[in-house]
Amino acid sequence: MARPPLRPTSRPSARSSPRQLPAGLAALAGREHELTIVENAHRAEPAPVVAIDGMAGTGKTALAVHVAHRLAPGFPDGQLYVDLRGHTPGTAPVEPAEALARMARALGVPRADVPDQLDDRAALYRSVLARRRVLVVLDDAADEDQIQPLLPAGPGCRVIVTSRRRLGGLGDVRALSLDVLPPAAAVALFAEVAGRERVAGGTARRAA
Repeated sequence: MARPPLRPTSRPSARSSPRQLPAGLAALAGREHELTIVENAHRAEPAPVVAIDGMAGTGKTALAVHVAHRLAPGFPDGQLYVDLRGHTPGTAPVEPAEALARMARALGVPRADVPDQLDDRAALYRSVLARRRVLVVLDDAADEDQIQPLLPAGPGCRVIVTSRRRLGGLGDVRALSLDVLPPAAAVALFAEVAGRERVAGGTARRAA
């Protein structure tokens, strides 16, 4: 009697190309110099992790998402985005193991094949990304311990991190600190976000 074929112990993961970036601004007023710094850092070989820090309201996320959209065409295998909630009031920061599980599933790994342990999840994540070109945006990081397991090792991947803290303990990192925009640039940026017609209408009402 013929023996039945052996079943594989785990299902092969379907290759997925996630497009997770939030909507960005068409233009980012007042941050042209910073945009150039981030884009140049990602052209370097090997590229450092770009860590954007600054106090609340300086536009860290807006800058990271804007430059990620500009870089996206160079990463055909996808763009990952995770809000790590490192400084969200009343909300605990996202655990690295949970962030890894989300990214693994976004990359096509079946839920049942995601390991339980943090180290195993990190190893799986690195393996999946080893030969892919993926841009990873890690927004609102609490500290280096939260970020370290989420860094891919593949030469084709790039990482942008934002945090209120300066993250100097990530190895090869290009730190970029944001200050509050000058008033004219802040108004221009607000106009991009809120819409120029609304800003002009509000100014006219105040002048009346």
